[in-house]
Amino acid sequence: MNSLRFHVFISQVLCGGLILIFSSTVLAQRPVVTTPDQGNIRGVVSTPPDSVSKDLAEDEDFDSEAIDSLVSSFFDTDQVFAYRINTPAIGDSMLITMVDSVHCFSMPSNGKIISKFGPRRRRQHKGVDIKLNTGEPIKSVFDGVVRYAKRNRHGFGNLVVIRHFNGLETYYAHLNKIEVKPYQAIKAGDIVGTAGRTGRARGTHLHFEMRLFDKPFDPAKVINFDSAQLITDKLWLDRNFFTPPARKVLAKNGNNPSAVDGYHVIRKGDTLGRIARKYGTTVEQLCRLNGLKKTSILKIGKRLKLS
Repeated sequence: MNSLRFHVFISQVLCGGLILIFSSTVLAQRPVVTTPDQGNIRGVVSTPPDSVSKDLAEDEDFDSEAIDSLVSSFFDTDQVFAYRINTPAIGDSMLITMVDSVHCFSMPSNGKIISKFGPRRRRQHKGVDIKLNTGEPIKSVFDGVVRYAKRNRHGFGNLVVIRHFNGLETYYAHLNKIEVKPYQAIKAGDIVGTAGRTGRARGTHLHFEMRLFDKPFDPAKVINFDSAQLITDKLWLDRNFFTPPARKVLAKNGNNPSAVDGYHVIRKGDTLGRIARKYGTTVEQLCRLNGLKKTSILKIGKRLKLS
């Protein structure tokens, strides 16, 4: 009897040891699941998951150091506007390189503009609306990294925001479907989504914005939507670049009989400098908008575009 008990005891010990060894092996092989840092809220730096950083760094078409600089500060993947605090100063002037031998340009879509930048129904329209059909592809304008890609509850609908190597950000709103994700490296011409009417949208269209440090400006100052080309490869920005559209400037200056719907009708004695001072803009801006040179002769009765 004692011998039988001894054998049972030995069997139990051996069985328990095998179970312990098996459990330890399984636990050792089980992957460790971690939750990546949810990132930057209101200006705090967001740290991309290691796997994403590795993917970006291994992309042969991109400079990993340039990518690191894009995502190193104010790279908020949860907030539409990243520069809510400590907004970098633009200063008196800033040179923005739009394209170069490495970075290219692409039109976001080929539709017709149905609403321009500026005042609209007592509100400021901070981009341009491009008429499209549902499902038409929307493309990134420049090279960069996707910062925001999800549904927005405040009017944009399905929204993609891309931060570019020149410091600008572009917004693609009302998308039917989003085809990219945050921290994804992207080239000019890559598809970011398809056209739709999500959010506050009247009909299917793309709402397209260009911003620098959250400050919007008229995309038509950079892109000729008629010819589907950039207006300039390098852009000088100054404080006047972000001034309100002409109609607001006109309201501040009172009724001016020579101003009609955002245009100035040239009168005798007018010069580019005098017109620029009157409407709070610059000679360079007037020349850029109207295809003029500083030495161009102004013809009486001709209209000059102000914004």
